[in-house]
Amino acid sequence: MKKDDRIPDYVYKSMLDVPLDELYQKGYRAALFDLDNTIAPDHLHEPPPLSFAIIEKLKEHGFLVCMVSNARSNRAGKIASLLHVPAVTYARKPKPDGIFRAIDMLKVTPAQCVFFGDQIFTDIRAANRAGILSVLIEPVDPKEIFYVRLKRPFEKRIRRRFQF
Repeated sequence: MKKDDRIPDYVYKSMLDVPLDELYQKGYRAALFDLDNTIAPDHLHEPPPLSFAIIEKLKEHGFLVCMVSNARSNRAGKIASLLHVPAVTYARKPKPDGIFRAIDMLKVTPAQCVFFGDQIFTDIRAANRAGILSVLIEPVDPKEIFYVRLKRPFEKRIRRRFQF
C-alpha cells in the first residue's frame, strides 16, 4: 500500500527539538529545510537569532544544509546568504523538483536527506514525493500570510489521522 504523501514521518514542536544525533546515526547527512515559519517567522527579510541557532546546530551535528523555499529568490536568497547556506528558491513545492535540485547541489542521495517544513500541503508532500524523510515542524509564529492561514483548517483534519 502506498503511503499518503500528506503524512510526515515525524513531528516536532521546533527544529531545536529534533534529535539530530539519532538522524545522523541512521545515515542522514543532509538537512533540507523550508524558510517561512520553519526556521523563521513568516515573510521576514532578515533572519532572527533562532535561524542562526538552527543552522549552527545542524552544522555542529555534521549535516550539510540547504534551504528549499517557495519564496521568491530575492528575499529567500538574501536570507540564505546571511545564514551562509545554499538555497533553492521558488522551489514550487509540493512538486519535488526543488528538493531534487538541492540534493544535486549537495551531491548526496535521497536516502541521505531529511526535509523539515511547517506545511503539510507543500513541504511534507514535496519531501514524500521526493522519497526523503519528512519532518513536520510546528509553525514558529502564529501570524501567517492569509493564503497559509486558509490551509491550516484542512491540515488540522489531516493531522487528526496521525499521532506522534
